[in-house]
Amino acid sequence: MRIVYIILAHTNQEQTLRLINRLNKEGVSFVIHISTTSDPRYFMEIFSALKDQPNCYFAKRTVVRWGDFGVVQAALNAIDTITKEKLEYDYAFLLSGQCYPLKSHEVICQTLEKYKGRQLVEYIPFTEKEGDYLHRIVPHHFWVGSRHFWYPHRGGRNKLLTALLDVLISPFVPKRPPLPNGLLLHKGSFWWTLTRDCVEYLHQQAHSENGRILIEFLKKTYHSGETYFQTVLMNSEYKNNTVNKDLRYILWDEVKGGEGHPDILTTGNFEGIASSECLFGRKFDIRKDAKILDMIDERLL
Repeated sequence: MRIVYIILAHTNQEQTLRLINRLNKEGVSFVIHISTTSDPRYFMEIFSALKDQPNCYFAKRTVVRWGDFGVVQAALNAIDTITKEKLEYDYAFLLSGQCYPLKSHEVICQTLEKYKGRQLVEYIPFTEKEGDYLHRIVPHHFWVGSRHFWYPHRGGRNKLLTALLDVLISPFVPKRPPLPNGLLLHKGSFWWTLTRDCVEYLHQQAHSENGRILIEFLKKTYHSGETYFQTVLMNSEYKNNTVNKDLRYILWDEVKGGEGHPDILTTGNFEGIASSECLFGRKFDIRKDAKILDMIDERLL
């Protein structure tokens, strides 16, 4: 089984290289995207360590800010690199630099054989998530630097002030292009595992007229990374061979209702990790708990 790992990274050189070294097996390639918002030293350290490796490639860099379209563009840039370099692979994994394998390479390959020809993507139509639709899709979201704004505002304690702000902002908010006819928006986990032909379809679709329209539409939405790939695939023939799971072990803060950032996985989560069918865990931070990765290496891998 030939695999290409797309890794979207932005910080912590030691952990990024540890992830790549752990996954580096025969038949494996890496396409790495590092956000332009990262510390320049981090990029140079990773680039210097991997630039001479024949199976490591670097995607065109873009700005990645939490909640905006940049994370999708980073993945699309990586797909462009895969296409340009004509990489040979059967499956592609989309990972973050803070992911880590929970199964050995052999088990990962066996699992891909089990699902051979199918896509592993978590999805749900927005028609079943009306609250998320009203929050993420309906308002016009935009970023100035790292600051996130949206129009029109909803809720808020001072309705008069909110209304006044909307009036002041409205002349400067460009109209958003309509969605292509018949397109049903979906959402789900950003992290996927796809066959080569499906990745090739994503590349073609992103560069098509309807693809560009969808991209321009989603650039003005919130957390489009959890919308773009699901929407493209579930409005294509691939919806018929997609398994609704991503095989990622992720824990969300229940107090916040699953919104925001995932919990950092620590040694206290090891039993849950060990008993999971998931192939990868997210997210880890060796600056907060390095021992958990040692435990995974020693007991699971």
